[in-house]
Amino acid sequence: MKKLFLFLLAPFIFSCGGNTSEKAETGNILENLTFAVDTIVMDPGDQVVNVQFGPSLFGLSPDQKRYYFMHRNSGELTVFDLDEKKWIKKIQFEKDGPNAIPNFVYGFQLFDENRFLILDSRDIAVYDSSAVKVSSIPFGKDKFQDLTEEEGYSLVTGMQADQKKQLFVSLPNDPEKERISLAIWENANSQSRLVLLPEFGFLTKFTLIFQEGNSFSAAGFASQNLKVEKDRLLAFSSGTSSIYTYDLGMDSLSYKTYSPKLIPSQAATPEVSKFSTKESFDEGIKLAQAQIFFGDLLWDESRGIYLRFASITKPVTNPELPKRSEVFLLAFDRELNLIGESKVEELPSQPSWPFFKDGKLWSYVNVADELGFAVIDFKF
Repeated sequence: MKKLFLFLLAPFIFSCGGNTSEKAETGNILENLTFAVDTIVMDPGDQVVNVQFGPSLFGLSPDQKRYYFMHRNSGELTVFDLDEKKWIKKIQFEKDGPNAIPNFVYGFQLFDENRFLILDSRDIAVYDSSAVKVSSIPFGKDKFQDLTEEEGYSLVTGMQADQKKQLFVSLPNDPEKERISLAIWENANSQSRLVLLPEFGFLTKFTLIFQEGNSFSAAGFASQNLKVEKDRLLAFSSGTSSIYTYDLGMDSLSYKTYSPKLIPSQAATPEVSKFSTKESFDEGIKLAQAQIFFGDLLWDESRGIYLRFASITKPVTNPELPKRSEVFLLAFDRELNLIGESKVEELPSQPSWPFFKDGKLWSYVNVADELGFAVIDFKF
């Protein structure tokens, strides 16, 4: 394989917004947003790193220096040094035996450089860097008395754990009852809680289903996600700007709604979710894709704020042309108050699997089938 070394594109400076006096009057911290973009590529050495489907499962070491990329099917965990821009090592997990991982990895979380959470829809376990199963987590539907049967099937949706590996949380849902819940499992004392999230119930309608005879297809457009912090849990979705906060110490739930000026606050519920023809199903997908889509909550440690992208896919008349989106950026303070918003004209789509490192936003890009990143330096 041809070796690729680090290269930098000349920085591009983009600007969005008005003047300083307008920023002071509006209180919008993104009023004068500018940013520069560099592109870097990881040197794979003599390794073949498959990035065909992108690094949808990844984690950063606590010092943000190492990038762990979990391959869903192969059982490989590839590690890169982000500062040195090069491949470090590969951890190969087994598919059979006492240390086996799932044939298809549904979820992955990095605790530290020697502990990883790996799961599918049934098995949840912690592994170490020697590919040894350290412990199995008894996070099952039998632990939650109030769980409906449908919620039991989706129990690991959005699953996350705290760094101590003692608190495990997920967002099971029941489309028939239009219900989404917050499932909390305390591994240390084997206690569980199920907290209803009533304002998120409408999000269960965003899965489109096509069934004709034995043919079945489904497309979801409002994923539910969790962020575990030291003293609280944040629940959010790509279908709405609203955010649930669960205070772990107070055992209390709060809900925040927003009224952005530039974009809808949430996607419109599909009028039809079940289709009997492929043509109507495809049309339903087009309508869903034209809705607002919210990204993850990204914590910027250097500024002490959250940034969240949102986008609306533009319709294209020529299917051979790449899709483009209108991209927006929202800013929130620690208390999740909306403190800024801006349209980002220069981005054709939301950043892919982004994360903050050293005050800059890193976003995955495929460069000649090698792992690369667009590194965005925001100024505001």
